Amino acid sequence: MSKRAVCKRCLKAQSACICSAIQLIDNQHFVHVLQDPGEEKNAIGTARILGLSLKRSKISVGTLFDPSLFDLQNSYLVFPDPSAVPAEQLSSTQLNDRSVFILLDGSWKKAYKLLMSNPFLQNLPKISINIDKKSEYRIRKSPRADGLSTVEAGYYLLSQLEKNQQKFIPLLTTFNKMIDYQIASMPAEIYKKHYLDKKPKSEEMLK
Repeated sequence: MSKRAVCKRCLKAQSACICSAIQLIDNQHFVHVLQDPGEEKNAIGTARILGLSLKRSKISVGTLFDPSLFDLQNSYLVFPDPSAVPAEQLSSTQLNDRSVFILLDGSWKKAYKLLMSNPFLQNLPKISINIDKKSEYRIRKSPRADGLSTVEAGYYLLSQLEKNQQKFIPLLTTFNKMIDYQIASMPAEIYKKHYLDKKPKSEEMLK
């Protein structure tokens, strides 16, 4: 049996290619996605949307990262934490043209493992994002009720940093195109059983 043709740009099957929906966005603040290896070729992964859409972005795949490759004096980790500062409250005096915002890409369990495996990430100042509606990630469930896909986290982060939601709407447009295709490709009863009727197990952080 021959393998499905894959788009070399978005890394999705040719039939599910999202490249036509991608719009390049000139974001002010650099976004660095640290991606669990299991997510790199995930058909429903969303980090690639950020990588293709944002002018200032990077995706690094791995489980252990070299802290010397990061500007730790100008980096922030986007992660729910009691000490986290809301992105919308960061002032221009706290940021500069070298500021980097790090997102962890993977299931909640994998993202938490990335954090625990890389102590330098734990020491970075934490940033939180204000979520005004439930995630649209209708084909993947988080154990947290407030869980988001990586592209949604990027959308909220950048919208709140730049105080401009409209500018980053194309991220969600591409995301929803991907989701709609995946749902249309599966039997309705499978979608209902595994996604519509499935609830988050817990709102608490995995330990």
